[in-house]
Amino acid sequence: MNTTLDQNHDPNRDRSQIPSNATAPEGYITKEEVAKRLKKTVRTVENWQAKGLVPYVKIGRSVLFNWSDVESHVQTNFRIVRRSPAK
Repeated sequence: MNTTLDQNHDPNRDRSQIPSNATAPEGYITKEEVAKRLKKTVRTVENWQAKGLVPYVKIGRSVLFNWSDVESHVQTNFRIVRRSPAK
């Protein structure tokens, strides 16, 4: 097995090559963070999960949300309703 490493390789150097204004993928967020971003309670998010209104990933007992999936799903499947003025 060849275990020779590049003598000039610095793992920190690779990170420094990334521009500071680059946006990294957000990854997954918690139910509490989804509730905060949507300005709803955690219980409301749980109810929406049970009804299938928001996409989520469940691994064992852990529930995680990909924010871009949630945002896209809401924009695609729901509409803004404006009430007409009373006559």
